[in-house]
Amino acid sequence: MTITTTWPLSTVPRSADAVRAASYPDFVAMTNQTNVMPGAHATLNTWALHSRLGPQHHLLDAACTTGFTSRELARLTGCTATGFDLSHDSVALARYNHRLLDPTLRLTYHQADGTTYRPEHTFSHIAVGAALGFFPDPPAMATRLLGFLDDGGYVLAAPFWAPEPLPDHAAAVRREIFGITSPMETRDQALALFAGLDVLHQADHTLTAEPAAAIEHYCRSTVDRACEQSGNTDPAVRAAMTERLREIKHATNTLRAHQRYTVLVLRYDARAYPNRYVELF
Repeated sequence: MTITTTWPLSTVPRSADAVRAASYPDFVAMTNQTNVMPGAHATLNTWALHSRLGPQHHLLDAACTTGFTSRELARLTGCTATGFDLSHDSVALARYNHRLLDPTLRLTYHQADGTTYRPEHTFSHIAVGAALGFFPDPPAMATRLLGFLDDGGYVLAAPFWAPEPLPDHAAAVRREIFGITSPMETRDQALALFAGLDVLHQADHTLTAEPAAAIEHYCRSTVDRACEQSGNTDPAVRAAMTERLREIKHATNTLRAHQRYTVLVLRYDARAYPNRYVELF
């Protein structure tokens, strides 16, 4: 499998219309967006600490997009990591980012549909972040992933949830901007996806809106980098990419007013699963 430092996508958007027509996953790849789980680096550090992740371990990064979770955990802990994603372009960018950051990191990425993906071996850790909501049947996908986990292995999750039903405008943003059609879970529903696993760490978090200046800084930084990496010099394309990324970030702010998230480190014990014998906290 070749990892190259040249821009890995076969096409570069040639018009503003092409930018707007791209699906959300393809736009993430088009801009090489650093697509993160809730809590970003803080969540990664919590996962690494409470799951004892180290160089002897092998992590599966489910729905890896452009590779942030696996790349940064490998950088932080020295672990080996494998990622898969449905988007061919996102996987190409994950490989590209690996090469740019540090090609000595032990990372492998595959383009695959998570509902049919079959890895060659099991894993000591599986990172799902908040990605289960992107699958058509989140409970089924959560159960399927456990089949890839070693006995005594860890699930690293950070699901979004909402204490109240999303208002119509927020539900529309979630569906139309991010392509998530499954209902927004309550806290109980989000945590029920992991029922039967030992809860080693659990922390609920609120979200605050990003200031407009922070959004502009992020959008400018991301689009400038993508244009430099891809060789895109068309000002109309650059403007369209910035406008769409700004819309995504403002949509995220809309959801932040209604969402919460929980950072979880969970352990799979084959002798006990799917039962539970320890009180929740």
